Amino acid sequence: MDQQEITKSKPESLPEGLTLRALRVADTEQFHAMQQLPGAMNGNPHMPYRTVASTREYLEKLAAPEIAIAAVIGDTLVGEAELTPLKGRRAHAASLGIGVHDAWQRRGIGQVLMAELIDLADNWLGLRRLELHVFTDNHPALALYRKFGFEIEAHQRGAVLRRGALIDCYFMARLREPAPWMSPATAAHFAAE
Repeated sequence: MDQQEITKSKPESLPEGLTLRALRVADTEQFHAMQQLPGAMNGNPHMPYRTVASTREYLEKLAAPEIAIAAVIGDTLVGEAELTPLKGRRAHAASLGIGVHDAWQRRGIGQVLMAELIDLADNWLGLRRLELHVFTDNHPALALYRKFGFEIEAHQRGAVLRRGALIDCYFMARLREPAPWMSPATAAHFAAE
């Protein structure tokens, strides 16, 4: 999605100057700081007090086919999203994750990142299934995922320990219909899955 497309389809509250690009090793400090914010710690299963070195190592190891996107305003990282295609008999699927800086939430950044991930999945990678995990008390994320067609497939009780309490998690997925160019037999096969 280029800047013109972001501007054309952006929600009213989207900050001016928002651009998307690949997440880079040069983003380590800002990415690390964003991951340690209260909102990120509350909404993800990450451990607190991770080191900057471990964050740098994670970014250095990112390789195709995984895609990591940075949402930036000027030089400021305001969000990130990751799409990890699966392998083998699950090559039609990918897992995803989105994070928005605590100070930039509820401004449409997550929506732009999700739209970009879905465009990549549908129109560049030909994926049919996207899946994710989300804590059951993360209502803004649940609303975003539902808006993009994700449905709850499983309720995982006591999935993650957060501040001494076990937190439930939903496993959600979005299935895409078979492509119009597929033969009827192939489309029928996918419909039966």
